Amino acid sequence: MKSAQWLATLALALMVGGISFISVYLGVSNRDNSEETTDTLPFLSFPIKSFPREDEKVQTTEVGQWGHQDYWFLNDNGQDVLVGLNEKGCTCSEVEITVAPPSWIPYLARSAVNHLALQQPPHALNSLTLLAAANDREHLFPELPEDGKTTKLTREFSTLIPAGAVGRVRLSWRQEQVKPLTTYANLWMGERGSSASARLETRVFIAAPLEVNKELTIDAVNERDLEKMEKGKRAWIICTSLTRPYFRLKAELLHERPQEAFSDPVEVGEPIPLKEKELRRLETKIKEMHRMTYLSGYRIPVTVRARAKDGTPIEWGRFHRVVQISSDDRGIDPVQVQVSGEVVGDISVGAGNEGGTINLGPFLRTRGTRGAINLETDERDLDLELDSKRKPKFLNVTLSEPQETAGHRSWVLRVEVPPNAARGEFPRDDSSGYRDSAIYVKTKSKKAGTSLRSIRIPVRGVANDS
Repeated sequence: MKSAQWLATLALALMVGGISFISVYLGVSNRDNSEETTDTLPFLSFPIKSFPREDEKVQTTEVGQWGHQDYWFLNDNGQDVLVGLNEKGCTCSEVEITVAPPSWIPYLARSAVNHLALQQPPHALNSLTLLAAANDREHLFPELPEDGKTTKLTREFSTLIPAGAVGRVRLSWRQEQVKPLTTYANLWMGERGSSASARLETRVFIAAPLEVNKELTIDAVNERDLEKMEKGKRAWIICTSLTRPYFRLKAELLHERPQEAFSDPVEVGEPIPLKEKELRRLETKIKEMHRMTYLSGYRIPVTVRARAKDGTPIEWGRFHRVVQISSDDRGIDPVQVQVSGEVVGDISVGAGNEGGTINLGPFLRTRGTRGAINLETDERDLDLELDSKRKPKFLNVTLSEPQETAGHRSWVLRVEVPPNAARGEFPRDDSSGYRDSAIYVKTKSKKAGTSLRSIRIPVRGVANDS
C-alpha cells in the first residue's frame, strides 16, 4: 500500500472506527517497555513516562500558576483495568485520569497523521498514543473537547479503565517560589500494592514572570574620553520572561531629591523589545538556559554622559543609580536594578583595594564606628570642600586641609557613625535615607572659567544590634 493511501486509511479508520481500531489495526503491545508489570495483572501501556526527553526543553511554569504534563496510555489487555494512586511527588501536585471519548478521535487522528507524514514511516508506528504525544512539543491538547470522563486520583479514589480505551493521565502542579521542581505520580494497577505500576515523572522550572539581573556595572571611563563620546557610554539592562510571550514594561531612575531628576548625566531610555534571534543568543550565553526557552524580553539602555541636559557635569569617582522597572501587567512586581560605574577625573579617591569606597564593615550600632580615605590630585590649582547638602544624616564628616607633597595635593576625608545613629546595612533600597550613603565633595579652582565638579565617595557598613 502506498504511503498516501496508508495515511488516508489511517485517518478514515481512526475517525470512523473509533478507539477500538488502535488495538485491532495497529496490534499495539507495549509490555516490553515497562519494568513494573507482571504476567498476571493487567496494566496500562504508557509510551512515554518521563519528561522532558533528551531532545526537549524543560517546561516552565510561572510562580503561583498551575502547570501540567499529559501522559498518554492505552489499555490493550482485553479486559478492564482498575487504576489508583500510590503516591505523588509533592503536596503541590494533583493527578487526574481521563478516558478519551469518541469526540477526541478526529483530533488524535489529525495529530497522528500529521506526525506520520512529517517524521515517521508507517513501519515505525506502535500506537496512536505515542504519535499523539510525540507530535506536540508540550504533549498537551488544549483544543480537545472537554467531554472526557475525568477522575481525580487520590489514595482513596481509583477508577476503572475499559478494555481498549485510550486516555491520558494529567499531572498538575503549582508552586509559590522560584526553583527547579521534580514531581511524579506513582500509579498502581489491578489492585493496591501490586507490582503492576507506573511512575510518571516530570522535571519543570518554576519561574518568575520577569527575569532581570539586579546589578548593572558600567565599565570605568576617563572623563576626557567621555567628553568625546557624542552618544555617551551605554550599557543595557536585560529583562526576559520564561512564561509570558508578551508583557509591558517601563523603566525610570529613582532619585532621593526630586531636583536631581532634571540634572542627571545618567539617563534611562525606553525599553526595546528583544527580537527572536536576540532571545536565542541570550540562551546560548547562559549555561542553565540550554534546556529552557525565553518567550519574550526587552533591553533597556542606560547612558552615562559627560554632562546632563542642563549642563550639570557627571560626578568623578564611583557613581551609583537605582533604576526601577515596573509593569501594569498583573503579577509583575517592581524590580530595582543597582547601576554603578566609575568616571576617572583629576581627583583620585583611595588606593589599593579601597576602590574609591569607605568600607566600615560590620560594627555594633551602640558603639558606632569611624573610617577614612585619601583624596589626591596633581592639579595644584584645585581645592576641595564638602557638599554639606548631600551628606547622609547618620554620618559625621570632616575634610582635612590640603597637604602638599612632591607636587601632589592630598586630603583626608574622615567619617563617623555616632552610637545608635544607624541601623542595618547601608546602602540599601528603602525610603529611610540609606539609598545613597555617600559623601559628596566639590572642587574649587583658582583658574577662571574652570567648571566645578562633584566627587562621590560611597560609604558602606552594617550597623548590628549585637
